[in-house]
Amino acid sequence: MAFKCVVVTPEQQMFDETITQAIVPAHDGQIGILTDRAPLLVKLGKGELRLDLSGGQSRRFQIKGGIAQMKDNRLTILTDEAVAPDAAAAR
Repeated sequence: MAFKCVVVTPEQQMFDETITQAIVPAHDGQIGILTDRAPLLVKLGKGELRLDLSGGQSRRFQIKGGIAQMKDNRLTILTDEAVAPDAAAAR
Protein backbone atom coordinates (compact mmCIF):
# COMPACT_ATOMS: atom_id res chain seq x y z
CA MET A 1 0.00 0.00 0.00
CA ALA A 2 1.10 3.57 -0.60
CA PHE A 3 0.59 7.05 0.81
CA LYS A 4 1.08 10.65 -0.34
CA CYS A 5 4.30 12.50 0.49
CA VAL A 6 5.16 16.17 0.01
CA VAL A 7 8.56 17.78 0.72
CA VAL A 8 8.59 21.58 0.89
CA THR A 9 11.42 24.09 1.45
CA PRO A 10 11.07 27.87 1.73
CA GLU A 11 12.07 28.15 -1.95
CA GLN A 12 10.02 25.38 -3.59
CA GLN A 13 8.11 22.13 -3.42
CA MET A 14 10.81 19.48 -3.92
CA PHE A 15 8.67 16.33 -4.04
CA ASP A 16 4.99 15.43 -4.42
CA GLU A 17 4.36 11.75 -5.13
CA THR A 18 2.94 8.54 -3.74
CA ILE A 19 5.43 6.43 -1.81
CA THR A 20 5.48 3.09 0.02
CA GLN A 21 7.92 3.99 2.82
CA ALA A 22 9.86 6.93 4.21
CA ILE A 23 12.99 6.90 6.37
CA VAL A 24 13.09 10.29 8.09
CA PRO A 25 16.03 11.78 10.05
CA ALA A 26 14.37 12.94 13.26
CA HIS A 27 16.30 15.08 15.74
CA ASP A 28 16.93 12.01 17.93
CA GLY A 29 17.34 9.22 15.32
CA GLN A 30 15.76 7.78 12.21
CA ILE A 31 12.05 6.97 11.94
CA GLY A 32 10.49 4.60 9.42
CA ILE A 33 7.02 5.55 8.21
CA LEU A 34 4.61 3.18 6.46
CA THR A 35 0.99 3.33 5.30
CA ASP A 36 -1.68 3.64 8.03
CA ARG A 37 0.79 4.89 10.63
CA ALA A 38 -0.67 6.58 13.69
CA PRO A 39 -0.54 10.39 13.54
CA LEU A 40 2.95 11.76 14.09
CA LEU A 41 4.54 15.18 14.46
CA VAL A 42 8.32 15.16 14.77
CA LYS A 43 11.17 17.66 14.80
CA LEU A 44 13.70 16.88 12.06
CA GLY A 45 17.46 16.83 12.34
CA LYS A 46 20.19 16.86 9.74
CA GLY A 47 20.66 13.80 7.52
CA GLU A 48 19.37 11.68 4.67
CA LEU A 49 15.66 11.48 3.87
CA ARG A 50 14.82 8.33 1.88
CA LEU A 51 11.51 8.03 0.06
CA ASP A 52 10.74 4.61 -1.48
CA LEU A 53 8.51 4.70 -4.55
CA SER A 54 6.42 1.78 -5.74
CA GLY A 55 8.38 -0.17 -8.33
CA GLY A 56 11.53 -0.37 -6.22
CA GLN A 57 12.98 3.06 -6.91
CA SER A 58 13.82 5.57 -4.19
CA ARG A 59 14.51 9.29 -3.95
CA ARG A 60 17.00 10.65 -1.47
CA PHE A 61 17.53 14.14 -0.12
CA GLN A 62 19.97 15.63 2.38
CA ILE A 63 17.86 17.75 4.70
CA LYS A 64 18.58 20.22 7.47
CA GLY A 65 15.99 20.61 10.20
CA GLY A 66 12.27 21.26 10.01
CA ILE A 67 9.22 19.21 10.92
CA ALA A 68 7.40 16.17 9.57
CA GLN A 69 3.72 15.35 10.02
CA MET A 70 2.02 12.06 9.18
CA LYS A 71 -1.77 12.24 9.27
CA ASP A 72 -4.47 10.42 7.29
CA ASN A 73 -1.90 8.67 5.05
CA ARG A 74 -0.28 11.96 4.07
CA LEU A 75 3.32 12.74 5.03
CA THR A 76 4.22 16.42 4.92
CA ILE A 77 7.86 17.40 5.39
CA LEU A 78 8.70 21.07 5.89
CA THR A 79 12.45 21.58 5.91
CA ASP A 80 14.89 24.47 5.74
CA GLU A 81 16.89 22.74 3.00
CA ALA A 82 16.49 19.62 0.84
CA VAL A 83 19.23 18.75 -1.64
CA ALA A 84 19.50 15.66 -3.85
CA PRO A 85 22.80 13.82 -3.14
CA ASP A 86 24.15 14.38 -6.67
CA ALA A 87 23.51 18.14 -6.28
CA ALA A 88 25.14 18.13 -2.85
CA ALA A 89 28.28 16.52 -4.28
CA ALA A 90 28.50 19.25 -6.93
CA ARG A 91 28.65 21.97 -4.24
